[in-house]
Amino acid sequence: MAITKLNHYAEVQQFIASILTSNGQSWEGAPHKNFWETLSYNDFVNGNVPHVKDPDTGSPMPILIKGNSAQSNLILALRGAPGTAFDPGSGAIGQMPANGPPFFTDDQISSIADWIDRGCPQ
Repeated sequence: MAITKLNHYAEVQQFIASILTSNGQSWEGAPHKNFWETLSYNDFVNGNVPHVKDPDTGSPMPILIKGNSAQSNLILALRGAPGTAFDPGSGAIGQMPANGPPFFTDDQISSIADWIDRGCPQ
């Protein structure tokens, strides 16, 4: 899939869903199913990943932090960030999407990160 600058929330939702579908990923393997298709803008940018708790604290895990992709769980999960719950070698959750590879490419993740860093335009 060609990478374009994602400008709006609906584009991010469609992009995530299309990448997973094109990679042959099943929604059924994820504990939160296809949350990006069902959450409102407000739920997506201000909410938590449904049914997922931080393995260290037991607290709900925020999906993202507006303006800060580097600390956003969505980006950490897609990258399989070392030293986090999403570290594929040692994290309690592992890299997303579950049951990968294939995983999102660096360019695809950067496109979503850019949207977050721009404050998640609706």
